[in-house]
Amino acid sequence: MNNINSEYMKNINRFEILQMIYQTKDINRNVITQTTGLTSAAVTKIINSLIAEGVVSEKSFYSEFRKRRSRYLSICRDTYATVILCLCRNMVKAAIVDISGSIIYSRDCQVSYAMLDDFLIGDIVKDVFSHIQDETKCLGCVCISPGIRSAKNIVSENSSSKSVPFFWNIEKIQAIVEKAYHVPFYTENDSNAALLGEMWFGAGRESKNTVLYNIGKGIGSAVCLNGSILSGYQNSSIEIGHVTINFNGPQCACGNRGCLELYAGLDHFQGKLATFNEKHETNYSLEETFSRARNGDEACNSFVHEYALMVAEGAVILANMFKPEKIIVTTNEADFLYLPPIIETIKEEVFSRIFSISEQKVKIEASTLRSNGYMLGGVAVAVRKYFLGDK
Repeated sequence: MNNINSEYMKNINRFEILQMIYQTKDINRNVITQTTGLTSAAVTKIINSLIAEGVVSEKSFYSEFRKRRSRYLSICRDTYATVILCLCRNMVKAAIVDISGSIIYSRDCQVSYAMLDDFLIGDIVKDVFSHIQDETKCLGCVCISPGIRSAKNIVSENSSSKSVPFFWNIEKIQAIVEKAYHVPFYTENDSNAALLGEMWFGAGRESKNTVLYNIGKGIGSAVCLNGSILSGYQNSSIEIGHVTINFNGPQCACGNRGCLELYAGLDHFQGKLATFNEKHETNYSLEETFSRARNGDEACNSFVHEYALMVAEGAVILANMFKPEKIIVTTNEADFLYLPPIIETIKEEVFSRIFSISEQKVKIEASTLRSNGYMLGGVAVAVRKYFLGDK
């Protein structure tokens, strides 16, 4: 038992140090020793082993951030990689991403979940795995999608309790990957993955209490408190899109009434767009409307502001519920959204409506990763599983 506990603690320490290298700018051995409380000898042993394994590199340079010259640590490129499958609402994204966050290969396939048959699954999986170089070690395949819980608790295809409103037959993908390529298979919810991406590679690296607000076709969220992702039953994320904001509102696909997503999700904003086009005798798409607003069209600006006010409702709820240091706004399948004016509206609403006896100031920022956040979050999932011994 002592040997088991000792091995477990070694893995914990290795992963903690590795995570610090990901999340801390210009970090060296002294900073790690001071922060972790481990002995200098223990830190040296762990770092030397990570360097020997080709995970970490160490180079000497002058750091503007630290204001001194030292030997600083960084994540190696090319040695280890992860296969990422993002199952979006109307698209499948497949990629190979190395553990430094560099996208080695990617492809998009315009297809809905209803169209994804065995042949297409096999073709996408075969294609992406064929682009892994022989000298690169694959840590596994991470499948990311709305509604995903965990690979150990996947709902069967014939079950009456399918994930709402999307259901992917993950078991088929898992069987293909594990049988043909003999690598571990993991799953993660899209909002959780996006937050992990921001925490390891993006705007959330310096914050221990962060909310990811995921807007676009759907409305979702993920929360990190004290450095740990807050997960519900079966590793679910925060379903802010299915919080009721109008008890007398229309029925949502989830079964509730008046959900936030019915008012702030772009799929449900099409009705307002039709009214807008009729009023202004135009025939704009959502993409064109947002583009024209960015270029100064006054009527389109008003439309975008109305959308931003609805989106801000969710941000106010999240700010009051979790009191985070930072809210990071990202998008799902809506890369055309120009975030700065939306962020400004969210700030105005949150700062005027947050409940706080300490006059807390929440930082509200746009994602630095956007659609890449999901894939980089998948890397974080695979690295954690691998280095904590869950291979």
